[in-house]
Amino acid sequence: MIYIKKDFWVPCDDIILEDSADHAVRCEKNALVVAGPGAGKTELLAQKAGFLFATNLCREPQKILAISFKKDAAVNLKERVIKRYGREIENRFVSMTFDAFFKSILDHFIYALPIDSRPKDNYGIADDATIDFAFTKAGFVVPFTYKKNDIKTIQNRMIAKLELPVSGNSLEAKAWTYLLKGSNEQLPALSFTMIAMLAKYIIDNNPMIRRALQYTYAYVFLDEFQDTTDLQYSIVKSCFQGSKSVVTAVGDNKQRIMLWAGALKTVFEDFQKDFDSEKFQLIMNHRSAPRLVVLQKEMYNLLKEPKLIVKTSKKWNDEDGRIQLLMSKDEQYEAIKVSESIQQQIKSGININDICILCKQRIIDYSPRIVENLQNFGIRARDETEYQDLIKEPIIRLIIDFLLVAVKRKNPNEWRNLEVYYGKFTGMDNESNHEQYFRNIECLIKSLDKVKKLEENVEAKNDFEYLIQYIIDFWGISRIKAQFPEYQQGNYLNEKICKFVDIFWKEYELGEKDWIRAIENFIGVHSIPIMTIHKSKGLEYSAVYFIGLEDSAFWNFLNQSEEDRCAFFVALSRAKEFLMFTFSEYRSNLKYPDQKRKNIDEFYELLQKSNVIEVI
Repeated sequence: MIYIKKDFWVPCDDIILEDSADHAVRCEKNALVVAGPGAGKTELLAQKAGFLFATNLCREPQKILAISFKKDAAVNLKERVIKRYGREIENRFVSMTFDAFFKSILDHFIYALPIDSRPKDNYGIADDATIDFAFTKAGFVVPFTYKKNDIKTIQNRMIAKLELPVSGNSLEAKAWTYLLKGSNEQLPALSFTMIAMLAKYIIDNNPMIRRALQYTYAYVFLDEFQDTTDLQYSIVKSCFQGSKSVVTAVGDNKQRIMLWAGALKTVFEDFQKDFDSEKFQLIMNHRSAPRLVVLQKEMYNLLKEPKLIVKTSKKWNDEDGRIQLLMSKDEQYEAIKVSESIQQQIKSGININDICILCKQRIIDYSPRIVENLQNFGIRARDETEYQDLIKEPIIRLIIDFLLVAVKRKNPNEWRNLEVYYGKFTGMDNESNHEQYFRNIECLIKSLDKVKKLEENVEAKNDFEYLIQYIIDFWGISRIKAQFPEYQQGNYLNEKICKFVDIFWKEYELGEKDWIRAIENFIGVHSIPIMTIHKSKGLEYSAVYFIGLEDSAFWNFLNQSEEDRCAFFVALSRAKEFLMFTFSEYRSNLKYPDQKRKNIDEFYELLQKSNVIEVI
């Protein structure tokens, strides 16, 4: 890489940053960036990475650590940086989730833990059933009045109260030990809360490990910072507070929707105090059309946020953007009208996967009729719950690339990805050794030819399972785990591969056993995504349909109004051009089918007050 002076650096791809964003990118001390929806938070972090690498402020072998909440956000940020600045900096830009970061600390430094608090090497990730079993085995008696969510909340609180190293004969200590060490009935398995606590113990009690992290990561990015929990923030402080590592946190108070999971309300103020950070406020909304921004600004009072001057992109005219409120007697009429609207959107030229259906609660309760009616138009819509994170798994991406390039070689991005990773897996990370490079290419081509033959002979699911196993064997389990640390412990890798096989096979059958169609179906090229508001964070679509603006969807509004207002704000701010809210007086899938809007009437008052809503 050719380095340039700081004053000569300009944003990549001819992007013009607003003044505050440009100052935040060039800031060489700890910084807090407060930015609303569509302000370009991910873009800011990508540009800052480019600035640090291009000016050599992040000197080799120092790295940038970017921590996000969602796996797809972490992957998207890394892909954006690599696309801009090349694969030569790939290993120096580490992008992962909070959970993955804490797990990497635990897995790398597991022997720094006291033996009584050290999990077995083969530990897995605990699900609800595993945790329930451990607490039951420890003697936890479940009162019949408790609901499943209550039990889970109680267990998490009990785990979080423990101090390390764990000692004593309390119920919590026994359950912790069963999870940590396993038992005759089940293998050891840790919740992500336990992993975080163990990671914090390692950092707090091993100053050399703490210094190693600080020397490795000269710069740290924290995305969606408003949702950071007390435990997560305390680990960030343990790792980087008072060090030479420069921390940049970006977030938006108006999008704080993780209070239920323990998000720290004062995290912005705490960060400014603890890290002596400079604060930057962004005012651009590059995403939404002006009429949609009018509605977003109306939410500021409800969210107790100061009204700022929000500027929209020059690509819009003042009257651009459309918002509708659909009032229906039942979900069948709602489904017909929504389906007709979606059909019109597609006819107008909007791509099918640039349309999104959002629900506040369980998707199965709000979407079946809409899915059925869309099928009448030949339009597919699917629940993204199983797909969203799986698609971003590194091993699944490698498998998909392998399947695609095997059947169709003219896919340069996927081919290059296979080529680069095979070089890494074989220990030849660059092309300086031409003889080894061409040997690698020859080996890769032979394996792709083999996969193509296997693809041609797939007739049943077990044939497909054999094909996938061949691809896994080609990469090698030990090399996969070495390259992707998240797969090093437990059965996580195998679980993801098995899940992929099940889901992809369904897509293969739906796609009439056409490999290209099956791959496109799997990654969502030909379907409308249906997701919850929480899953939509960080995403954007030309047209958004928010189904069920009703009391039952916001069933706990009176107790968590602040969080639900933020959720509503997140939903309405995903849209670029078109937004529809729906209300149905009757929903047959719900326990109490008659629907009301008394508790959330403030949302309807806000819609009316904005003067940009068309009521149907």
